[in-house]
Amino acid sequence: MEDLKGKKILGISDVTKEEIEFILDVSKELKMMLKMGKAHKLLDGKSLAGIFETPSTRTSISFETAMTQLGGHMLWLDQNRLWVGEADEEDWYDTIKTISRYCDGIAYRSIGRERQLSAAEYSTIPIVNASCPVEHPCQSFADVMTMIEKKGPVKKAKVAMLWGYRTANPPAGLTNSTMLMAGKMGFDLSIACPEGFEPDMSIFESSKKEADMSGSSIEIVRSYEEAVKDADFINVYSWVSPEEFAKGLETHFQGDPEFQAAKAKLKKTWCVDKRVVDMAKKDAMVMHCMPISRNTEVTDEVLNSPKSIIFDEAENRLHTEKAILSLLMGGYR
Repeated sequence: MEDLKGKKILGISDVTKEEIEFILDVSKELKMMLKMGKAHKLLDGKSLAGIFETPSTRTSISFETAMTQLGGHMLWLDQNRLWVGEADEEDWYDTIKTISRYCDGIAYRSIGRERQLSAAEYSTIPIVNASCPVEHPCQSFADVMTMIEKKGPVKKAKVAMLWGYRTANPPAGLTNSTMLMAGKMGFDLSIACPEGFEPDMSIFESSKKEADMSGSSIEIVRSYEEAVKDADFINVYSWVSPEEFAKGLETHFQGDPEFQAAKAKLKKTWCVDKRVVDMAKKDAMVMHCMPISRNTEVTDEVLNSPKSIIFDEAENRLHTEKAILSLLMGGYR
């Protein structure tokens, strides 16, 4: 396996199938070491700059805990701490170049894709996409790790990605990353969403080309029934376009009134309940990256059932991020 030290991962396209498998193997190893109480201070004395432009629970906590367990430290850098943030008094180039002199890596959760791309261009240290409107690769790694733990190799498994209604407007990043992951890892993906809520169609087309080579299929359908037929996993999520998501900080992620009024009409028909889950395979498992809008995206009955593996996913964010950080920042040998 080629050394991943110094690599920048802004999306699933930045890693090969072999690199994905290697990261997942290291994730499994580090998870086992933690469970056994074995120290793994692979990043002793190293610092991660955590740049967060949007609210975060799982991403911020998992990255910070990951660095602590690896023997390092994460700095919380929101827009109130950086001159380039709310103060808007420093050039982005100067900010990233300075951080590169102090820290050993960057985890960046951005409101827009453009600054993340420029951060990767300016940075001389590894950078990891901790979510943006276009991709959420870390969650996709955790999802695949969880699926493997539950049912073994994912090749030829079927995942139904179901859009669910919620008032807030999350980005389509996870759906885009899941398409790319499906194409590389060879699992079938059926995305059910209303018209106007499609994921990035350019990523859809490139993912389909990857899927053709790996022997899998990726499709977009308009009903839960079609998507969940023969599904091994049901992954529920709500998403909007990058343009709508970008309005988030101005509208508390509610979007403009006209958009919200049109979206509200979907509330009654786009909620995943037990009836939908029962249309999948008998042993199908239910996933969600969280945060969840309970009983609008998916019902409590489903989320609290034995089929739900949402907290296994959440835990695996920690283990996959530890693997990514230790490999990119040079701690794993």
